[in-house]
Amino acid sequence: MATGRVRDFLILIGHAWICLDCRRMLLEETEATLVGHKLSEFERERLMEMADSSFRTMMDLEAATGLTAEEVTLAIDHPRSRLRHFGKRVRG
Repeated sequence: MATGRVRDFLILIGHAWICLDCRRMLLEETEATLVGHKLSEFERERLMEMADSSFRTMMDLEAATGLTAEEVTLAIDHPRSRLRHFGKRVRG
């Protein structure tokens, strides 16, 4: 996990932990927020099922995402997670 490109899933999770406005967008307009991100079907399903309670603690976030504690920490600490706000795109 420490080498190579960090998955979009980790960047989305990390930024949603940090930025309450983007978290709200992810939870309320999930499909529009996910357009253009490279996600597996598993990752997409996890994001679609998340709720505000998924972000109460890091342990809740681990359970909601299926990530390990190390992966959640990597996601939150990654520079792209801190710098990049979510945008919405419409398919079609």
